Amino acid sequence: TLKRLPKEDMVGDDVFELDMDRNVVAPPKTPDLRQSACTPLWYVVYRHVPTAMCVIHTHSMHAQMATLLDPTEKATTLKITHLEMLKGVGNHSYDSVLEIPIIDNRPTEDLLASQLERVILKYPKCNAVLVRRHGVYVWGDSWEQAKAQCESFDYLFESAVKMKSMGLDCGLVPVSGTYREEEERNDGKERGVGREGDDETMQAEEKKEDVAATTAAPAFNGAASSDNQIDLRLATPTTIPLLPRDAKHLLLDIEGTTTSIAFVKDTLFPYVLTHLDDHVHNQMTNDEIIDTMVGLIKDVQSLNHDHPTKKELLNGTKDIPASLVQLLLNPIDDDNTTAILAYLRLQSETLSKMDQYKQNVLSLVQALMSHDVKGTTLKSLQGNMWKRGYHSGQLQGHVYSDFLPFLHWCRGPDPTTDAKTTQD
Repeated sequence: TLKRLPKEDMVGDDVFELDMDRNVVAPPKTPDLRQSACTPLWYVVYRHVPTAMCVIHTHSMHAQMATLLDPTEKATTLKITHLEMLKGVGNHSYDSVLEIPIIDNRPTEDLLASQLERVILKYPKCNAVLVRRHGVYVWGDSWEQAKAQCESFDYLFESAVKMKSMGLDCGLVPVSGTYREEEERNDGKERGVGREGDDETMQAEEKKEDVAATTAAPAFNGAASSDNQIDLRLATPTTIPLLPRDAKHLLLDIEGTTTSIAFVKDTLFPYVLTHLDDHVHNQMTNDEIIDTMVGLIKDVQSLNHDHPTKKELLNGTKDIPASLVQLLLNPIDDDNTTAILAYLRLQSETLSKMDQYKQNVLSLVQALMSHDVKGTTLKSLQGNMWKRGYHSGQLQGHVYSDFLPFLHWCRGPDPTTDAKTTQD
């Protein structure tokens, strides 16, 4: 291209003709021209998309802003679904989930070639690649098709940005407002139209469908699943909470709201089990060990008689001393707790007894955690260990990438926001 030459002023005499080895077949008639910095990128597309006959690169504001919808700027794709203009980008329909790959920008455009090649191979159905804080590359089987698809992609990018400002996620399937053939069938034959006992049949089928739909979700959503793909398939719709105009505080749960539930299961719980021995032997006083042991015994005693933790401890499945079994069999309540603590402290004056108490704490914690028991004393001990872990830097918290932007969107005129941990 000629320096300072506007692209819209280019004519046929300004074009290089190259072969697939980048040899110049016919140079431009206009003097002092050089090949575009994007030339290596054109060849990446042409080599891996044999039907492509035209590639368009734009610095569209909508494309650039679409790459910033993830505030962490780590998203590798932009997902868009249930928009009519999806029909205009090729290989997709209204209810398809379009994944447009996003690559990071580089100081010069030719350096993007390896990234572009990688995502073209990974997402062969998509006819575009976004470049973060830069723009978009779009291709088609002709210049007319490439132009039409480029305009359709730009429409979708603008829609995605504006939907985000409204609190809507362009990658989520809408829970209503879209015709579904199965609903039509369910309202007709499958709902028992023209049959006897319609009411009972409909209630039974609705109950069966509700159970099947709600049990399909996994117990934990992975911390890495920042796009929360499972939400697209849940029966219960995810709605965006709107604060009352006069709200002053926003009380939020942590697990599953600010932080992935999987972070607790995959990081926090294993941390306790890994560091439990050191914590008991080196971080707790004798009085704390005795208090914790008694509290853990009460956690076990509060369980149903057929709870697996209780059965394992009392039936000999777990390798624990007879003295701990005896403590578990004798109920501890508010009336006798003080006396029991005094007796145990007296017994702890011998080194062997104190060592046994420490081992009891280890055995009880492991038994309770093996079945995910939410005991009062167990949760207190876990909380103390996590506090030390965060303070030392051994633990690093996980927060959803869209949580802070969500607060900025919904908080209103400076309400105070609190968070609580789940207690059930």
